[in-house]
Amino acid sequence: MNPRGTLVAALTALVLLLSACASIPSTGKVREGRVDVEQGADVGQVAVGPASDAEPDAIVRGFLLAAQAGPTSSTPFSVAKEYLTQTAGTSWRPYARVVVLDGSPQLTVEPVDAEASTATVRASGRILASLDERGVYAEAPAPMPHEVTFELTRTGGQWRISSLDDGLMVPSQVFTSAYHYTRLYFPTPDLQSWVPDVRWFPQQTWRTNAVREVLAGPPEWLGGAVTSVLPEGTSLAIDAVAVGAAGTVEVTLTEQVADATSQELALFRAQLQATLSDSGGHSYRVDLLDATGPLAGSEGVSVPRAPRTLGPALAVRDGRLWRVEGRSLTAAEDLDVDLSGLDPTALATGPQTDPVVVRDGTARIVRVSGGRQTVLLEGPDLVAPSVDRYRAVWSGVPGGALQVVLPSGSRYPVTAPWLEDRTVTSLRVSPDGARLAVVTSGTSGTSVQVAGIVRDAQGVPTSLTDPVTVGASVHGVTQAVWQDEAVLGLLGDDDDGGRTLFLSGVGGLAGVGGAHSREVAGLTGPASVTASVGLATTLALDDDGVLYQRQSAALWPVLAEHVDLVAYPG
Repeated sequence: MNPRGTLVAALTALVLLLSACASIPSTGKVREGRVDVEQGADVGQVAVGPASDAEPDAIVRGFLLAAQAGPTSSTPFSVAKEYLTQTAGTSWRPYARVVVLDGSPQLTVEPVDAEASTATVRASGRILASLDERGVYAEAPAPMPHEVTFELTRTGGQWRISSLDDGLMVPSQVFTSAYHYTRLYFPTPDLQSWVPDVRWFPQQTWRTNAVREVLAGPPEWLGGAVTSVLPEGTSLAIDAVAVGAAGTVEVTLTEQVADATSQELALFRAQLQATLSDSGGHSYRVDLLDATGPLAGSEGVSVPRAPRTLGPALAVRDGRLWRVEGRSLTAAEDLDVDLSGLDPTALATGPQTDPVVVRDGTARIVRVSGGRQTVLLEGPDLVAPSVDRYRAVWSGVPGGALQVVLPSGSRYPVTAPWLEDRTVTSLRVSPDGARLAVVTSGTSGTSVQVAGIVRDAQGVPTSLTDPVTVGASVHGVTQAVWQDEAVLGLLGDDDDGGRTLFLSGVGGLAGVGGAHSREVAGLTGPASVTASVGLATTLALDDDGVLYQRQSAALWPVLAEHVDLVAYPG
């Protein structure tokens, strides 16, 4: 069955199902930490045209500033093109590639005499990241030198840029105000969860860009892990969406939408509403139209949920299992967990603490809930387990294929050719069950990738898609956890060689500090971390068994001591 056929079947099943069922701490030690002060971004830049008789370096500097203002302007790049010759202005493609720099570009001017008719100016900087035409953000492993050459000619007695590379040079402090952090949402094949795909679009046109990219379908790295909603070929009838004063977005679609069912239209409307909502809580009402007028969708269609962690964190202390509740640990005797005779070295649990799984030493993965011990996997140096929303357990030997064990006990290999010649050291399934974060090591060092999980019709994982790289600038990573639906927490090396926690976006981080990975303040020497998606709660455990809970940007009060392991569901 093709993906859209699967979607129609799932929507029909949901409609039938709905028809049938209608109806600051006062205790504990506080650790002192370093506070990182974020710098405010330049907001509302105003582009200024070229001054009369300006020298070549002033022309290039003015062009760079005007171009940076283009994404926020109601007349994008019209002022920037005043610095170009007519031919250069016609051929220049500003969005072909955006390079994000660690500061403003530095200019170098080749000597030119008063009678010269041509000049050369070079702009240089260090790249932190780049952005492609579809809004995909890629972080650089380290700041890399970058230089662009501008050729200028005299036109009517005034210097103008006659030759330049396509693209933009944007300082990181400006980037997050010029571009809108956008999460495109696609449904899982069972329609239970939204899966985000982060993009960055120009502030002035981000809604149109977002709708266009949703209609284009999932990115390659999520292919097979999520599904499209509308019939293939459906696109915007006009290359813009209308935004009304009352917060209504009108989306006019091409004739292919006529083949969509009323359930698909309702789901697509919900997909756009989720995509167009912003971090400030503002949401839009979406009206769908075609050439004949408004398009109505079915009422009562259940829509996917945002991915979130379901259940509390569990901890192992003194050979017993505990729940993390608020700012304390309480014995989890009701879970009927048997840890006798085991040497737990890693802990994992599923939604609502079902199942509970430990790694026994380094060679066995054991399910310990339900009043008995069940060996799920055996092998040398098994990877610490992860449990997905289907309650399947993931692990594997470092140099071999990943393995998934279903609740029934059946085992399946998961193919991922890109893992060949790499050693898996950490893995974590996202709350939506559609993405896997993997830390690997090899001759080139450690790397972190996120891949889509392809499942068969019964929901059994069969393969991983080709991945995207996350946190390329974070080195020595030993663990990755989902800190938010599109953000990973990475344990890596700081500049002094110590262990610390970084936040890395799957597609870049929101915030005024720039979209690249950032170190979390106030935490020193963590041995492991775990986090809850949706609650923004992060726990860290050090080598001495001290458990910390993140309270604010830089405060990590002690929650408990003598703790061996801790894990949120996932």
